[in-house]
Amino acid sequence: MNIREPVRYLTDDRDLPARHELVISHGNNGDWYVMVVPEGDIIGPTVRLSTSGGASTHVPGLTRAIYDAYVALASFKETQA
Repeated sequence: MNIREPVRYLTDDRDLPARHELVISHGNNGDWYVMVVPEGDIIGPTVRLSTSGGASTHVPGLTRAIYDAYVALASFKETQA
């Protein structure tokens, strides 16, 4: 698993006219970046989750949960390859 590569999850909601993807990426600074973008877009509004304060201090467990989500999506991607 290459932690530097973003992972994506395309919604399975078929009732909406446009579909969106959850994108999780890991920065060179160790922080996590989470986006929801229209299907196929590369970047959109982003939430940065700091691992050296910020989210890791104010909401203990959040950055670990994002890491776990990243691993789950990366593992799923590897089984589909």
